[in-house]
Amino acid sequence: MNLARRAFLAGGCAFCALGTVACTPVDNSGQRPTTGIDGRTDLSARNLPGMRTGATDDDDDGLRGSVDKIERQIKTSRSLVRDPAVNAYLKDLVGRLAGDYAPDIRPYLLRVPDFNAGQYPNGMMQIWSGLLLRCTDEAQLAAVLGHEIGHYLRAHSREQLRSRRQMVDASQILAMIFGAAGAPQAADLTSLMLTAAFFSYGRDQEREADEIGIRRLAEIGLDPLAASGNWDNILAEIKALGIDPSSSVVFATHPDSAERASTLRARARELPAGARHAQEYARAIAAIRPFLFDDQIRKGQHAATILIAGRWLEANPNDGLARYAKGESYRLRAKDGDEEAAIEALAAALEADGTPPTAWRSLGSIRRKRGETAEANTLFREYLRRQPNAPDRDLIRRSITS
Repeated sequence: MNLARRAFLAGGCAFCALGTVACTPVDNSGQRPTTGIDGRTDLSARNLPGMRTGATDDDDDGLRGSVDKIERQIKTSRSLVRDPAVNAYLKDLVGRLAGDYAPDIRPYLLRVPDFNAGQYPNGMMQIWSGLLLRCTDEAQLAAVLGHEIGHYLRAHSREQLRSRRQMVDASQILAMIFGAAGAPQAADLTSLMLTAAFFSYGRDQEREADEIGIRRLAEIGLDPLAASGNWDNILAEIKALGIDPSSSVVFATHPDSAERASTLRARARELPAGARHAQEYARAIAAIRPFLFDDQIRKGQHAATILIAGRWLEANPNDGLARYAKGESYRLRAKDGDEEAAIEALAAALEADGTPPTAWRSLGSIRRKRGETAEANTLFREYLRRQPNAPDRDLIRRSITS
């Protein structure tokens, strides 16, 4: 199994493991699946604002020290996205969701093209760039981040540590994680994946985090239906990639994804309707959307990229970047019918807004392959006009004159 596939299956809280499939029991009445929690349940925070973990025992001190070390490595990692506007937006959104706990939670955006976010017991929150690409509005992103904040409020990491401490000291576990990763950088994908797996949670903890997250979503005026929509999207992506969730042990310890989506949808109907803020979200991440799509395309998971691009196009049919990503994925996949689909998507991209110059090159490559030399040369010249310092400019120029 390749690394990206394993990361998809095992990544972190995922939102704690990117979708899970298992047999889901129901409560004694046979009515409410145990993936959900009654809205009247008291889920008061176990941590106190400003206390970081809310405890000073040996378990907590050992865990805090180990995670502080990870955070120091994250701060200097080449994978850290440092765009000021995007980071300011994430900090503001986390602050609105966290309320009194906002000063305790420090979000870090990492350039890892997979769907994941993780909240750690010292207040560090990791957000992978692939999550931002898979969300098309603020409510979707807030649903994931609110879920993660729920884990922090209920001190779930400390609970997990105490159960694992029966086997081995936390610092030894983390040392083994980094040793297995074979990389000193905490932001290395393998290391991140394994660290996140260590901080994975059980069913009851996921239920609590789901409920806290959806409550927080409604409290700040965002649409609580976004929480179930995220799980619907996860399931669609898993299906598009042909992944069998039952092949991973991670999926055996979490609530069923389809049932989870259904439960969250029902819970959302009990809460006030809210906004989605799709345009505001698109503006907030506009500066990094090009590399978000580029990274996703490079993964080679073309079916997933086509699906993700399609969701952006539902929100904005004139999204040139999404049209390019869709067409480029068809071109690279090159299955039956894909060439025509690529031509259609790329041609539409040339007439849309925010289309990258590489769209002209990609469509030109298809035209050249089909023997349509004049059309190809016109597209290549436009590509060079739009991107005169392109790294492949000499190759393209030779192609035009040949």
